[in-house]
Formats: sequence, structure tokens, C-alpha cells
Amino acid sequence: MRKFHIKSILLGIGIGIILSSFIGIIYSAGMDNKITKEEVIERAKEHGMIFPEEVFEDGD
Repeated sequence: MRKFHIKSILLGIGIGIILSSFIGIIYSAGMDNKITKEEVIERAKEHGMIFPEEVFEDGD
């Protein structure tokens, strides 16, 4: 059985990272799911996330 060389392993990992990055860029470029800031805030409130200012207002 052949010995593994660290250079070959690192080269394989590097090529894998580059290929997966390109595939991710191509995949995400076809998606059109832009949401507004208000939609993000609404979804965060649904999950129980709040702004620190709301805590102080409710506590008064």
C-alpha cells in the first residue's frame, strides 16, 4: 500500500473547497429570495427574538 503524502491530502482538500465554493455560488445565483428588513424583523419576533429597547419599555 502506498504512503499518503501530506501535500496530496492538502491539495485534495483545497480543490474540494474551491469546487464546492463554485457550486454554491452557481446554486445561490439562481435563487431570488430577497426579503425586506421588515420581514426579517417579523420572523425574528415569531421566534421570540426581541430588541433590547422593547425590554426596557415593557419593564416601565
